[in-house]
Amino acid sequence: MYFRVLILVLSVFSLPFLAGAADVPLVTLGGEVGAADKASINRFRSLPYDSLPWIRADLSGEKASEFDEAGWGHILFRPFKNYSGDISGRFIEIMAMNARGDYNVHPAFKELLAELPKHQRPGGYFAASGLIDWQKPIDHKDIYKSTMMPALWGNARLLCGLVEASRAFPDDAPLLAMARRLGDFYVGLIPRFADPARMSDYTGGDTYAAGYVTCYFPAMEGLVKLHTLTGEKKYLETAITMAAFYKQFDRLPIDHAHGMLCNQVSLVLLYEATRDVSYLERVEKRWDELVTGGYVNPAGGILEQCKVKFGRDEGCAIADWFRLNLALGRVTGKARYWEMAERTLHNHFLQNQTPKGGFGHRGMLCDQAGVHGFEGSIEEAVWCCTFHGQLGFVNLRSHLLNRSEADLICNFALDFTAKYADGTAVSEIRPVAAAGEVLRQRIRLDGLPATVLRVRQPHWANAVTAVATDGSALPLVTKDGFCATARPVSEATFIYAGGIYAEDRRCKRLPAGPVAGEACVIGYGPKLLAAQGRTAAVPTWPTTIEALKAQGLEPFPAALRGKECCFVSGPLSLAVSAKPVWDTSPITERYPYVSTGSFTGPAEPLSPDPPVAKGGADG
Repeated sequence: MYFRVLILVLSVFSLPFLAGAADVPLVTLGGEVGAADKASINRFRSLPYDSLPWIRADLSGEKASEFDEAGWGHILFRPFKNYSGDISGRFIEIMAMNARGDYNVHPAFKELLAELPKHQRPGGYFAASGLIDWQKPIDHKDIYKSTMMPALWGNARLLCGLVEASRAFPDDAPLLAMARRLGDFYVGLIPRFADPARMSDYTGGDTYAAGYVTCYFPAMEGLVKLHTLTGEKKYLETAITMAAFYKQFDRLPIDHAHGMLCNQVSLVLLYEATRDVSYLERVEKRWDELVTGGYVNPAGGILEQCKVKFGRDEGCAIADWFRLNLALGRVTGKARYWEMAERTLHNHFLQNQTPKGGFGHRGMLCDQAGVHGFEGSIEEAVWCCTFHGQLGFVNLRSHLLNRSEADLICNFALDFTAKYADGTAVSEIRPVAAAGEVLRQRIRLDGLPATVLRVRQPHWANAVTAVATDGSALPLVTKDGFCATARPVSEATFIYAGGIYAEDRRCKRLPAGPVAGEACVIGYGPKLLAAQGRTAAVPTWPTTIEALKAQGLEPFPAALRGKECCFVSGPLSLAVSAKPVWDTSPITERYPYVSTGSFTGPAEPLSPDPPVAKGGADG
């Protein structure tokens, strides 16, 4: 039942619009982010992921173990079998994207793929509960008892998984056949779930995790990817029809940020597939609404329910926000998307990671203006967020570099190694050498021909300069937010200069520093400064990093991942604070995070996800 060995090959996934891309580098992250990625991968070495029955139970409906109904406090508790294809599909997706053509990426992977055909229903869909009459009215109940909408959600995640597996293993004909049959199922659903005459059926429930708007439309993502892989227009046409129908439901606030953001990712994919700018315009408008409206907090995160204040976050939603910004940066080249991705990565995304390397829910500190900090509680959601957290890292690896005949573009100042067929690109974060420097990034090409090196000037850097191997200055050409060496080089050290900066609670820079009597956010480099506890005083301005540390404020450290902390300084509006989400006190993981990416404590952590109380926390 249990698999005790995991061979996991780090790789970068092929971008959806580059299904046949050649020379995709093998990327290994280093530093703090690399340790977090390693911990995320290592998480799949232990329960419940070494249980094939546990993984496939949303396909088979089987009793995975004697602990299926043990409750939230047991690691082998197996809820959500009604979300058919959700856990199994997410598992297939990330393993395929990390496999690099090796079925042994995980001991359960190959066997699960081999078993899939027997679980596919005659209509092309997967449902652990048995055959579903899709013409019946939607069974609007809840996330535990509903069948129809949860099955659509799960099948959407499984479709993404099947497409990625088909891309990773192009000679596996049964895989692609299953993906096509599932895609055909969604093609046939258009008259049933995109019919203006049935609006009362679609709006008869809520917009949480078993709602129509949350569960039906995310299939657009897999359909566009399936079209890209196969060239079959019917899948793209179906996604186009769904996107047009979705427009009337695409509103804020909404009860499920994860689902909404999956749909925004789908719209970006539709823009790439069709070059219809209206899709991109919709997403960019939504981005503006999320940031200026306070739905995205200063740490670059978003809550489980897409509201300004709520009792907890969700790793899935944060990872989706992260990958959406990476995608927008890729297709538009606009600095604000790269900047937001960087903000999210270094702050809220890492703070959502559990001590064991998984992702899940962290309690939030909120006032009337939104999130101002984190509670000490952090819970792993083994059925969704731990998968999506790794998906975030996979997407990051694929967006670090862009190599062309003219140059090598580096989008993030991070530690990493990228191995190409003809050589390696290495990025190392080096110690600063003078006052006013925030960090140094050395980029070295081993075996690759000399080329123009181009780095992004981040929002936290006032200037970027560069030096050669011998310490002499390298002239740079600055354009569109990127700084490039004036000539081809094989090595350069980029120096990012800057200092302490202040922002308001909507990620807007305050050039003159904090405003008297108002709350603000303090930053240094890509990290916000946070203090243990619920509140922090606004520092005397101007200030230094040493003075801030003496006050208890420091750039978000890993040590605060399991502690109550705040990242907003100054007066808060606490008259109406967000209420807790859960009906019972959460059980938390009580093990220290280790910066190497390993962990301490028992091999089988408690990983509960307490039920959400009706009414939420947006009082």
